[in-house]
Amino acid sequence: MKEASRSKKENTRIVVRYNVGYDNHLFIRGNGPGLNWEHGVMLKNIGPDEWVWETTAHFKDCEFKVLINDQQFENGENHHIDDGGAVQYTPNF
Repeated sequence: MKEASRSKKENTRIVVRYNVGYDNHLFIRGNGPGLNWEHGVMLKNIGPDEWVWETTAHFKDCEFKVLINDQQFENGENHHIDDGGAVQYTPNF
């Protein structure tokens, strides 16, 4: 008996628009897939002011914040994203 095929999973994608300045990087910390609050994961820089983090991993809930050089947290409340969701925003530091 053949198993039912699983539908293709949509990537979960976070796009951060922020010009962090030359030789600086944005990182993400949180409680989602591959994330934790102790050490950040560097976002992929795809433009002068565009940074991306994405995953194909399944998760129940993801709460996150971005940091400059994995040291300075953005201001404000934590962000949330659902599995397979997409968000684009500009942080305030």
